[in-house]
Amino acid sequence: MATGATRDDGVVEAGLGRWVLANPDLVRAVAGAAGAQAGTFRLVGVSRAQGGQANETLLVDLGPAHPGMVVRLAPLEPTFPKYDLGPQAAVQNAVSAAGVPAPAPALIVADPEWIGSPFLVMPRVVGHIPGPAPLFDPYVRDAGPVFQRVMHDELIDALADIHAVEWEARGLGAALPAGQLQPTVERWAAYVEWSSEGDPLPALAQALDWCGRSLPAERPPVLLWGDVRLGNLVFDSDRRVTSVLDWDLASLGPPEMDLGWHFGLEFMMEALFGGRPPGFPGPGESLERYERRSGYEVRDLAWHEVFALARALAIHDRHQRITGEPRRRENPMGDILLARLESASIELG
Repeated sequence: MATGATRDDGVVEAGLGRWVLANPDLVRAVAGAAGAQAGTFRLVGVSRAQGGQANETLLVDLGPAHPGMVVRLAPLEPTFPKYDLGPQAAVQNAVSAAGVPAPAPALIVADPEWIGSPFLVMPRVVGHIPGPAPLFDPYVRDAGPVFQRVMHDELIDALADIHAVEWEARGLGAALPAGQLQPTVERWAAYVEWSSEGDPLPALAQALDWCGRSLPAERPPVLLWGDVRLGNLVFDSDRRVTSVLDWDLASLGPPEMDLGWHFGLEFMMEALFGGRPPGFPGPGESLERYERRSGYEVRDLAWHEVFALARALAIHDRHQRITGEPRRRENPMGDILLARLESASIELG
């Protein structure tokens, strides 16, 4: 898969090597190497994580005695006009303290002297991470229907637990975008104007216009994960979640925004690939599980699925510009978005 420009591997590895040697206490705190003595840490190597274009994610090897670390940097070619590592670290630390498994502590190294820019450093969680297309991913496909169901249920349960985090008490109100729907739609419309350089895909413009004219009633805001999918979870050998990853899109808003992203992407994947893993429950069962786990009655989900698919298409269109892929105005994702828009218009009257 094509990617945008990245930093020089040698420069990054040399700079991180110096940082590791100079900061044994921080490395010990992040890597969980309680038995290591000060000054004994040594960077063995750095590799790049698979997937993802919204940032540069590096896997730092500290040798067989230590689990290693993960370093995240803002991208050289931005997916978003502003990329702030601080809120990601704040959310990861807050949800971890609340009992949601997430890599913590997450620390910000603000001094650019080490590798030329600030970076976020966090523990590396060892386990299995599914690929972006569950239907074709060997880890999901070969699990069989029983364990496929376990993994999907774990995703829904993790989402309910994230939404239960007391974000105000943990100081996240000032760190994350506010949760009202109208300014959220306006923020994404402004994003599309920037990301498309004034030339938005027709389906995207139509969907965002409909979202702005069809706003549902406001619901109480919760902490939103943002990018709800199996590929942002780490599983153990029993297919249980050991960590929730990628908080780039974390914000505040109604639970339906995360649920719309999950169900919207499932709708898109099934439309693109013609099926779903046989063990995955249908939307009705998944929604019932979420409501039972959270005690929350979901409303206006169709609107949120349209809004989620519009956001996903906007990000995908930006990635195509970054990577130099041919930009197709008749994007199949746009057709899927318009199909969901048509059915949502009927559902919501």
